[in-house]
Amino acid sequence: MRKLIINLYKIKILKRLVPSVLKIFLKIMNKSDIIINHNNLLLKLNLKNPIDREIYLRDAYENQQIKYLRELIIKEEVEIFIDIGSHMGFYTLNLSQLVKSAYSFEPIIENFNQLKENMKINNFKNVKIYNLALSNIKKKIIMWVPNKDKTGGFSIYNKQDEELKKYANNSIYKKKVSCDILDEILIFKKKKIVIKIDVERHEKNVIEGAINLLKKNNVLLQVEIFKSRKKDVFKILKKIGYKFIKNVNKDHYFKNY
Repeated sequence: MRKLIINLYKIKILKRLVPSVLKIFLKIMNKSDIIINHNNLLLKLNLKNPIDREIYLRDAYENQQIKYLRELIIKEEVEIFIDIGSHMGFYTLNLSQLVKSAYSFEPIIENFNQLKENMKINNFKNVKIYNLALSNIKKKIIMWVPNKDKTGGFSIYNKQDEELKKYANNSIYKKKVSCDILDEILIFKKKKIVIKIDVERHEKNVIEGAINLLKKNNVLLQVEIFKSRKKDVFKILKKIGYKFIKNVNKDHYFKNY
């Protein structure tokens, strides 16, 4: 059944129709969770979420980025993978098998539970998961999303956020979560590490909270950077010895070795 849906989704004139029909079907069935096979992995997906729905319909997500990190981890014998903003764990699932240990951070409890279930059903033993947001502060914070079902797009609530200004305050969905500093959680020296940061315009703050980790190890960074934040992120990374390598859409790559 799913193969048929994937093939229909590839047809240009059905590109919009297929997701709409799928959403109607889910509503009728009153069910959104499903487990699929993907690259010899089991993935528990929430089809109400646009990212999970894309994985279901395309059997892929950010292929170029995953391929690049996979090749680099193998080539350079990377020891540690850190996934910041892991959602349901797609990057963690695809890359943690290639390293000795992986650490995955997801602040939204619904996503975290999905992440936990995905680790369990794949019997991953080398992954430690954290129900935390990361920043340069340690406290309880508010996160928001414009639509309750878009659980892959939660941002830290900041009244100056240009994206927040697009929505009426009473129309957005908020969650209170715990926030911590990466340097106080993971302490490594002279390790080969790959870090992926996808935190919806909060990347500079995450980096500020991980300065020691970034300076004391050989690190390749994949950072999703919004245009309005690009100057600040490039500046702080240059200051601690990182060079820009390439970008794939919003994802930018840096290394310090």
